[in-house]
Amino acid sequence: MADFNYLEQVATRIKRNRQQLADVEDELATINFRIHEIPLKISTESTFAKMIGEQYNDATSELENAKQKLTAERESLTSKIKEDIATFITEFTSPELVIPLEPNPKIADGNTTFKYKNGAIFSSILEILSELLGLSAPILVKDVMLSASEIVIKVTDDYEAKQKFLSSINEVQKTLSIKKNY
Repeated sequence: MADFNYLEQVATRIKRNRQQLADVEDELATINFRIHEIPLKISTESTFAKMIGEQYNDATSELENAKQKLTAERESLTSKIKEDIATFITEFTSPELVIPLEPNPKIADGNTTFKYKNGAIFSSILEILSELLGLSAPILVKDVMLSASEIVIKVTDDYEAKQKFLSSINEVQKTLSIKKNY
């Protein structure tokens, strides 16, 4: 059974791994720059070190080792992110998906609003879902607005709101299913 709490964990992990990946990429860029710089400066640096009676420390091997470690970490993080995105899509498109909504919506100002149970907020799910769908948050699908804290449907009839909600979730699932196949 796929549920939003698990999806929130997966989405949070995707975000965290992406941030780590960005940090690794920055560090790798710095090391690559330093490796590229060494041959340009080695003559001056080694001559200067010799002239002042110091041993010249060639950092090339240390930098190459650091580069290898960071490259391996980048590959690992990239793989984890791809796996988690695939899991996210698989779970979200599951016919067993459980969205923990309060059963009794609030009807006001021409809208029907469903809150998540226990006041839950699913900001990571919404962020990853927005990205996968190519939409900005909150996500609007067929008069249904999906946000991190609630779902708002532009009708005042409870039954019609449920129909529109099911239709919009079905549309999102179809779109994600297409992405899963690519």
